[in-house]
Amino acid sequence: MLALGAAFFYAIAATIAKKLTGVPPHLIALIQVLVGSLMLAPLADFRVLATGAKGWALMIALGIVHTGLMYILLYSAIQKLPTNLAGALSFIYPIVAILVDFFSFGHPLHLAGATAILFAAAGSILGWSFKLRGIERHASSGKKHKILNR
Repeated sequence: MLALGAAFFYAIAATIAKKLTGVPPHLIALIQVLVGSLMLAPLADFRVLATGAKGWALMIALGIVHTGLMYILLYSAIQKLPTNLAGALSFIYPIVAILVDFFSFGHPLHLAGATAILFAAAGSILGWSFKLRGIERHASSGKKHKILNR
């Protein structure tokens, strides 16, 4: 349920970012990070903050590079790419996470999941569709009409 909720709210954020063509991507990223920080602040345990210069340097790098820069690039691309291509590229995130998990922590690869993700991305980009038996879509009207099977 959490994954479905995250996907739903990501789609809403991407749709809003797509419509904000006059707003710079770094401003969209800043607003999203600030709103997210305020929403998550009540759940944070401030007793276990980073200690020492190395811990704070890693936290700052994580916040600025891995979050800030990534969001700026993401929203810049979303505003410029066609919606179907931006959606298809979002399928790549889980594969990158699986690869990073494998190379960083040695967890086994889940090739079936990665294959399904790549298949979905290819279908999205290439416009694949599933046709149900007995249903035909008319391009001119956009309505579905039942076809009688004889």
